[in-house]
Amino acid sequence: MSTLTILFAIARKEFIDHLRNGWIIAVGLAFAVFSFLIAFVGFGFTGAVGIGQEQSTLFSLINLVIYLVPLLGLLLSYDGIAGEHERGTLDLLRSYPFKTTLLLYGKWLGLFMVLVATLIVGLTAPAAVSIYSGHTLQAWTLLLITSVWIGAVFISIAIMFSVLILDRGKLIAIAIGIWLLFVVLFDLGIIGILVSTEGDVPMTLVNLLFYLNPTALYRLLSIDLMMDEAMIQQLGLMGQIPPTPALIAAITAWTIIPTIIAGWRIRILEK
Repeated sequence: MSTLTILFAIARKEFIDHLRNGWIIAVGLAFAVFSFLIAFVGFGFTGAVGIGQEQSTLFSLINLVIYLVPLLGLLLSYDGIAGEHERGTLDLLRSYPFKTTLLLYGKWLGLFMVLVATLIVGLTAPAAVSIYSGHTLQAWTLLLITSVWIGAVFISIAIMFSVLILDRGKLIAIAIGIWLLFVVLFDLGIIGILVSTEGDVPMTLVNLLFYLNPTALYRLLSIDLMMDEAMIQQLGLMGQIPPTPALIAAITAWTIIPTIIAGWRIRILEK
């Protein structure tokens, strides 16, 4: 069997196994309901829908993605390798004629496919509402792409810790801690710094801090790609968003580096 055949076979199994879990379907449906309600309220269905409504609706959905998608990525992936280790199947899989790194990448791909399917289900309803209201599909396509991307980042982070820790009990606590740190505590920390210094902090330093948090990068990139100048001005971010290539490079690094670390660690476990 070729490497690609094995890779896709592992990914397919991972995809099917997770779709059988009821909580994945429940999360997808919950995301669809919340996003539909945001779109329905945002557009109002009063018959006179303007660009302002689309912008504010997109911004609300960006914030919804920040809360739900990282958590989904972490909960999907935290036991990806640790679960195999605790069930004793990791040693069995090592006996197969392919490298364990292929198992890692196959699992990552399968989890990514589950995430994509969940987000397509979740964002179809608000996109349909937007199109029905006379808007184009462009912004919603960008929202889907960036949402999938931030989910991929947290799949990579969770897979990395799954290989490093190999203890499901500890990993669930770590997953929740990572979510709290990046989604809740980071913003509170930034606010605390600004309040304690009365805003006397160079914006360059604040921008550098954003690179330490993939959800902050996702928010800035999404605003940069989907919001018009009037909305960016209203958010107080005019001239404050880092260059788009820098944001893309940073999110790419957040996606790739944890996976590289996981691959390095699993190669050590092979020995």
